[in-house]
Amino acid sequence: MLFSSFAASGQQLVERRITAEGARQIQVVLAEKASRTPAQRKIDSGLLLESRRARRATLDPVLAGLRPADLQRGAYGVLVDLRADVGPELIQAIEELGGRVVHSIPRYRSVRAEVPLAAVEVLAARAAVQSIVPARRAFTRRAINTSEGDVAHEADTARAFESVTGAGISVGVLSDSVDELATLQGSGDLPSVVTVLAGQSGVPGTSEGTAMLEIVHDLAPGADLLFATAFGGLAVFAQNIADLVTAGADVIVDDVGYFAEGVFQDDIVAAAVDAAAAQGVLYFSSAGNSGNLNDGTSGVYEADFDSAPNLPAIVGAGGTGDLHDFDSGAPVQVGNQITKDSPSVFTLKWADALGASGNDYDLVLMDNTLTTIFAVSNSVQDGDDEPFELISSVGFNDLGNRLVVLRRPSQSAVFLRVNSWGGELNVATSGQTGGHNTAHGAFGVAAVDVATASGGAFIGGVANPVEPFSSDGPRRVFFDASGTPYSPGNFSSTGGELRDKPDIAAADGVMTATPGFNPFFGTSASAPHAAAIAALMLEKNPGLTPAAVRAIFAATALDIEAVGMDRDSGYGLIMADDVLAATPPALIFADGFESGNLLAWN
Repeated sequence: MLFSSFAASGQQLVERRITAEGARQIQVVLAEKASRTPAQRKIDSGLLLESRRARRATLDPVLAGLRPADLQRGAYGVLVDLRADVGPELIQAIEELGGRVVHSIPRYRSVRAEVPLAAVEVLAARAAVQSIVPARRAFTRRAINTSEGDVAHEADTARAFESVTGAGISVGVLSDSVDELATLQGSGDLPSVVTVLAGQSGVPGTSEGTAMLEIVHDLAPGADLLFATAFGGLAVFAQNIADLVTAGADVIVDDVGYFAEGVFQDDIVAAAVDAAAAQGVLYFSSAGNSGNLNDGTSGVYEADFDSAPNLPAIVGAGGTGDLHDFDSGAPVQVGNQITKDSPSVFTLKWADALGASGNDYDLVLMDNTLTTIFAVSNSVQDGDDEPFELISSVGFNDLGNRLVVLRRPSQSAVFLRVNSWGGELNVATSGQTGGHNTAHGAFGVAAVDVATASGGAFIGGVANPVEPFSSDGPRRVFFDASGTPYSPGNFSSTGGELRDKPDIAAADGVMTATPGFNPFFGTSASAPHAAAIAALMLEKNPGLTPAAVRAIFAATALDIEAVGMDRDSGYGLIMADDVLAATPPALIFADGFESGNLLAWN
């Protein structure tokens, strides 16, 4: 196993093997999967099951008893995401089937649409369609007046001493929405001018974007503010990053994640982050609120697939040895017990390239005795698919149940990841953070409760630990954005590229005037503090590159958690006074032009 792990609450593991009835039920699931038509193989397994139920198809009692898929429904049907060759014929076909196109982005081969359940298989049969899945859900990284972080990070004194406010610098915020924007402009908590990209307000939502804008404005009151939603799908997220850069953003900050984001490969959002950084934009992203190993709150498990004895044999699954052993030895652990229920979903990902997975893995949710199946995610991976399976826990209490990983016949044993997304697992590891916040060009930001500053500034050390929910690293990535492997032929715990993430830490638990965000906890609150400090740095020296800023953070951050760079807080807490003192002034040449590209910081 790559990372250290623990059994929840120090419990001694008890051997768990599949029962005869559990094996029989898995055989039923496998038989259904093997019977799918070419069109059905393109469809997410949960969506396919619901379309069959809608058509009143005859189902085996095991399949009929599975929990319903968590689908978003609209006036025209269920909301789905298509990976397809986007063109007028496909758009027309969706409309003729009684559906409605929400948006299409040809550069990402992406269509989001509402489609009648009965029409899903008909649409999947079209040659232009590669896959149809339930619309990928986004989430913000919130865990639940001037920000106290202004004092805790000593931004107030730094602004006065350095005579900077962020003037001339544009900060773009990506979150869910800005419903309360006008209210906060009226109260003076936000400036009268905030540029919202056309059609990208995200309204209606929770207005978390407004709370983030508030924090940026508190610490960098002179900065120009921009906003675009990151909801609407991964393609919309990636496109809006590029559009904020075009709109003039010097700094961008987001607090959004998607359950379907790539963790073992840089996906389109991570690629957009790196493209922005290549243009000199400083990109900050919340590290996540799903826990960490050191605090005993980890809800993630990462390891190489390890075949476990699973007698009685599961016929049709390659015989014995196709279920994963979560303990990699004695006692055998078929199934990882859920010790804290997930508020959202359980996911399985593995080290195949995005859109090119040929290793067919399945995720199964069973009772603690491994006798009864409650839910299955077993979409087909046959060479052009996503290495991704998802089971929803919304509306269910899965405490004590077990997550089982099934490897299909003759598949490679690769590095895998089971995530409970805010839940906790009996056998867990480090490596919770993942997605675009671990891109090379991103500054992933961990959270430290502002209350640990005790009414003054952070001092570092044991006095300012990361929040127990703050997601830890590191992040192992096997493929670049193009799908090229970093270690061809090695997709195990010894392969790929290991990235030290998150990068830095900043305050959360602060007060805002945005309704529902008082106080504002989570890495969603810490990321805008870091972005605002970066805006102050850029006013002092507009020529600072992302590499220069990273070097300044490394040299000046207050060390917390483990000594030096660590998997919980990165370099540590960034402090406005220290980073500004270390920021070299821009050079003014005789012709009046500025240059901030001092060799010492490149």
